[in-house]
Formats: sequence, structure tokens, C-alpha cells
Amino acid sequence: MTMATIRGSNTYVWDTSKLLGQGATSGVYMGRNKKTGDEVAVKVFNSQSFHRPFAVQMREFDVMTKLKHDNIVKLLAIEEEVTSRAKVIVMEYCTHGSLYNLLDQPENSFGLCEEEFILVLNQVSAGVKHLRDNDIIHRDIKPGNILRSVAQDGKSVYKLTDFGAARELQQDEEFISLYGTDEYLHPDMYERAVLRRTKGQQFGVYVDLWSLGVTFYHVATGNLPFRPFGGRKNKETMHMITAKKDHGVISGVQEQQDGPIKFSRDLPLTCRLSKGLKSLITPFLALLLEKDSSKTISFEEYFTHVDDISGRVAYHMFCPSLFSQLVIYARQKDDMSQLRQMITDQTDTWRCPASFA
Repeated sequence: MTMATIRGSNTYVWDTSKLLGQGATSGVYMGRNKKTGDEVAVKVFNSQSFHRPFAVQMREFDVMTKLKHDNIVKLLAIEEEVTSRAKVIVMEYCTHGSLYNLLDQPENSFGLCEEEFILVLNQVSAGVKHLRDNDIIHRDIKPGNILRSVAQDGKSVYKLTDFGAARELQQDEEFISLYGTDEYLHPDMYERAVLRRTKGQQFGVYVDLWSLGVTFYHVATGNLPFRPFGGRKNKETMHMITAKKDHGVISGVQEQQDGPIKFSRDLPLTCRLSKGLKSLITPFLALLLEKDSSKTISFEEYFTHVDDISGRVAYHMFCPSLFSQLVIYARQKDDMSQLRQMITDQTDTWRCPASFA
């Protein structure tokens, strides 16, 4: 730390050499409250941000002041930098980086464990529910924009962040502006934003649902669902994979240049989730990754599906005939006959004399 890298406002000070994250129009730096010494994250806007219309510049401030939820990064203050008088956003500092950082760890190469995946699903969805309750869409949902802290009980707490692309939008409204990250973009938006086609096309709230589908697939498997050979630079193939895939397909991978696309309706065998949870998550992902916007589920249906999954009880059973443990996700109201049917449906196991653990 040197005096040349120190900036401040009336209440906070931050170090521009301690970059926490960076986007096209801003950087987020490590900072502290001058009086208490508490660590904070300070979002500082660069010169490019001021080329945007004034109303767009103010939108992020307006959005963040409306949001207050445990699964959304907390706004502490909006202040002015002392010398430039430019507005900065001061937020809580999440000590364990982003969900992307977690997925980047070697032990999570094939996705998160079952307990952690369910935490991500529930908490990210709770944050999104708060957005929709306030008629707000995020427009850049991805693991890098989901921060992680750890509660006193040792469990992760996930929080949506970066509302630079967020705006108010009703369920039946549309917008025309282009935001987001290539790999998480709905195919229609990808076609216009990346391939520069179909000028004037409008988009709806469904773009967040697609991004959630890509994010949850990434969390479950450790990989993106749609992967052309060569990655994001292979733009035409990337769009072809997402735009041409059949209904119900949740992944498409090209393993060699100009090679065939291997589409799949299932999560890979390397996925760490149990068969029981996979049987619930796979059709849910198929609904989110529906390319036809006219057939996409509504947010109301999305939250109903999440509530159904999170409201189930996990029963751990041992099946002697398979010599393996099974995990069955059942509703509390289900009776024994329904439980037996779930064993069949969720595990491909017929008449397994299982013992409850």
C-alpha cells in the first residue's frame, strides 16, 4: 500500500492496488471504514462508464437502494470520492470470493457436493425471488457474480452482486439493450450481442432464467453446458449448439475442430450429485435451458420448482442387492407406496429391499 494508491470518501478509504473484481465500466477494491476499520468492498466507476446515458449511470444506484436481502450483497453507502466527486458504491465485503472461485478449486472440478449444490440453488433463488418481488432483472447472472461468505455455523452464504446491468422489468415487458456474459447469454441475445445479427430484437425476463440454468449446470458439473471446440472464440458454433439443440437437451459439447456436437439430456456420470437429486435437477435444467422463449417457464413456475426440490426430505437408504447407498428425495406427505415408486423413478432400481439409514 502506498499513498499513490489510496483513495477515499468522507467515511471510507480504499486501495486501488487491491482489486477484488473488474468489469467493463468499473473496478471493485478492498477498503475500510475510517472510524471502525471494518473491511468493505468499494465499486469505483471508470471513464468509460460516463459515456453511458445519465439515466443508465444512475440505474445501478437506484436498484441497489431498493434491495435488502440476506442473499443479495448489502449496500452500505453511496458516497463521493473526495477529489473527483464521482459517486462510489460501498458494499459489504464477502470474505470467501465468488462461486466461480469455488468452482475453480481442483476438488470441485466435477461440480460441488450435494449439500453445497442445494445451498447454492436455494440461496441464489431466494436472492432472485427478492429481485422479482421488486420487478427487477439482473441480466448478468453467473458464478462470478455470486459472492460467498461463511456463517458462524460454518455453512456457506451466497449473495448476488454486480447490479450494473440490472433494471426494472415486469413479467410481460421487454427490453432492447445488450448485457451479459457470452457463455451465459440466452441464444437470442447471443445472436444479437455477439454475432451482431437480428437488430432491433427485444428480450424479456426469460434471459435471467437461461442464465440461471447455465449457472446451475456449471455448479452441478464443474463445466459449462455448451462448449464448442476452442471455447468462446468459436462464436458461430457456440450459437449453433444453443439455437439448434432439441427440446430437453441440457448440454452440447464439441470435442474437436469441426467435429460433431455431442448433445445430452442427462447430467454427466462424473457429476457428484446422487441419482435421487439428479432425477429432480435434470428436468428442472431442461425447463430453464429452453431456447424457445415462447415455451420458457415463468418465474412463478421457477420458484414453485425450487420450493418443491428444497422442501423434500433426503432419505438415505442401503440397497443390499446393489451393495450401495441410495438417496431418495421425498415430500413429507408421501406415503410408503409413493416412496417405493420414487425409489424406482429416482434410482432405476426396481424392488430393491432398501434399509433406511
